[in-house]
Amino acid sequence: MNLFQAAQPWEYRWRIAILFLSQPVLAAIYYFWNGSQGVWYAPPIDPTYGFIATLLAGCGLAIRIWGTSFLTAEVVTGLTARNDRLVVGGPFAAIRNPLYVGTLLIFAGFGMFFGPVFAAIFVAVHWLRYGRVIRYEEGFLKQEWGAQFDAYCKTVPRWWPNSISRQHFAGPFATIDGILGNGVFFGMFLGYSASVWYGTLEPLVHFEALGWMVSGIALLRTRYLGDQVEAPLPDLTAGMQLAAQESPAGQSRHAG
Repeated sequence: MNLFQAAQPWEYRWRIAILFLSQPVLAAIYYFWNGSQGVWYAPPIDPTYGFIATLLAGCGLAIRIWGTSFLTAEVVTGLTARNDRLVVGGPFAAIRNPLYVGTLLIFAGFGMFFGPVFAAIFVAVHWLRYGRVIRYEEGFLKQEWGAQFDAYCKTVPRWWPNSISRQHFAGPFATIDGILGNGVFFGMFLGYSASVWYGTLEPLVHFEALGWMVSGIALLRTRYLGDQVEAPLPDLTAGMQLAAQESPAGQSRHAG
């Protein structure tokens, strides 16, 4: 299997489960690595690492709420890739995958509780995995949007923005759907904060479980109750023009 190719359909379908199952896997590895001391899922934490973890999670949560506010909880948690619309406003005008960037920051924070070495390995694994997921999604988008999507990819990078302007902040930043849809990540952020005060990761377990309940309510709200809060979507061409205007003269942005 080539790690830099598109993900398999099953891999995309189970992307969220794989993400969150990696938490107990990392905790178990760390537990045995340190001689099986303490509670395996709630090791004592270094306050400095805990502060960095909380800071990373706060940044990641803000990015995710912003990005989800342009979509819906149903789209974000869907089991199959969607190509019925191309969103290029807000954070999607700066980078193509703000939700995955936000998630990587939050899980980088989780890794930091186990030390910078474990955090680096943890993030690298998920970065490779998300690269495959993104290529899978981009295949669907290219089928539907063709040259328009190619133009978007040339002007807007995949992971890191070339620049940020006030125009990127046009539109919604935090809608009800954007906040509730990130309930589990909000729970993780609160759990990180509480864990730093408590001295172990035990509070994270409880806050994350509560966050899953909130995310479940948000999913039911959008998928079954028909109460979606649709964000206004900027025109595709206007979004690409904005990105092109911010690129250096005579150069275009490349995916990356």
